[in-house]
Amino acid sequence: MKKYASILAVLVLLLGFAAISYSAPAEIPSDTTAVIAKGKTQITLGGELRFRGYYFKNTSDIAAENTEDKAGYDYRVILNMEAKVSPNTTGYVELQSGTSKDDNVKWGDSTSNTVGAKGIYREGNTNESSMYIRQAWIQYQGSGLLGVPAGVKVGKQLLKLGNGLFFDHTYFGDDAILAFVQPVKELTIGALMIKLQEDNNTLNNDDSTAYSLLGVYAGKGWGLSADVTYVDDQKFLTPNSADLLNLASGYQNVNVPIHLWNIGLRGNVDDIAGTGLNFRADVEFQTGKVDASKVGADDLDFKGWAAMAGLDYNFKTIPLKLTLEYAIGSGDDNQNDNDIKTFITTLGNEQHYTFVYEYLAPTAANYGAGTYTRTGLANTQYVKLGGAYDITKDLKAELYGYWLRAVEDVAINGYTTKDKDLGWEVDAKVTYQIDKGLTYFIEGGYFWPGDAYKLSDGKDADDAWAVRHGITLKF
Repeated sequence: MKKYASILAVLVLLLGFAAISYSAPAEIPSDTTAVIAKGKTQITLGGELRFRGYYFKNTSDIAAENTEDKAGYDYRVILNMEAKVSPNTTGYVELQSGTSKDDNVKWGDSTSNTVGAKGIYREGNTNESSMYIRQAWIQYQGSGLLGVPAGVKVGKQLLKLGNGLFFDHTYFGDDAILAFVQPVKELTIGALMIKLQEDNNTLNNDDSTAYSLLGVYAGKGWGLSADVTYVDDQKFLTPNSADLLNLASGYQNVNVPIHLWNIGLRGNVDDIAGTGLNFRADVEFQTGKVDASKVGADDLDFKGWAAMAGLDYNFKTIPLKLTLEYAIGSGDDNQNDNDIKTFITTLGNEQHYTFVYEYLAPTAANYGAGTYTRTGLANTQYVKLGGAYDITKDLKAELYGYWLRAVEDVAINGYTTKDKDLGWEVDAKVTYQIDKGLTYFIEGGYFWPGDAYKLSDGKDADDAWAVRHGITLKF
């Protein structure tokens, strides 16, 4: 009964928004600017409200007989303020609802209700969420110091390297210092220090820090970019990762440092020869080691890599964009040797390509024990084909198909024989602009799992699918 009630609730909300979309919007005042600040400081306030309903089927384990259903609603609140105190100096603060691990607040989450006995007299009427600082930074840029445009940005900020194949922290952001200079108008060179983890604020080696040197050249209709990133992690080994290094339990509390290098090279060409065809490519290489000498073990060497190439075609006469994309990330063919060949990723808790595989389901990432989600291209390759079409000025639709395959054989559900066949997926999304800043959307994905998901008893895994809809107000 609960399952059918959830489906009915989704249908009711869908019909409600359909009715809204055909109603005439009320008149609103013309754009205005409200500023409360000292002197000539310009203050800009903004934010977002998002409310979603969802129904997921067999997504968390890709098992048999479709025993798993998940349905509910969630919301997210974002509030931000930009303070431009001069043409060269800007401060920015953004608050976001949620927890330390997720920004999606579940409707009816009453875990915060600890006053008195729970039950019939203590249901609901609770604070479901806290507000966290998602961004807080100061940026200064000018040309007085070096004679060319240059600047520095300090604080908690959203960070992404290239296309985000290796590093994408735009979900919650990181504490960082970014220094940049533009020797010529088209070229930007930057140096980035990211504090990923700090335990004791002492001189002890107990933290995790990333350093990146990057360059971006934006030509007329084309571009090149590159970055070299070094991750120095001094707190890799924990009780939960002992199996990852195949070390004895007596060494579980010893710090085993990671020294990981990632080198990324990218390029793009837009509107080739005026045809509407765009091309983009990205290659990533990894080297470095896990220094296990402290515990008397051999070092582990990083040897991962990834690549992506895509074509986009924009029609001149109709608002249609077609996309063909191929991406691949290396896997580990032998976890008993001293090489880590799986492409290591550090990504946020959001969708990176497919809606079911990778975002909701266990992936083919095959270094370390257990299964993982949202691992990007780790031991995965895909071909993506589809397009986006503007049906009307306010109504947009997207449809993409994916062929998915592991680079190295895996048995995600514990079957005795490993396989590379991950399966197929179709994803779709429709977005309707109801009013200024107000958008309704519905999205979904259907995943046909391949032999890599066979169950331990040899049975085929059942299909998995997910649908989600919501309304978003940006201001």
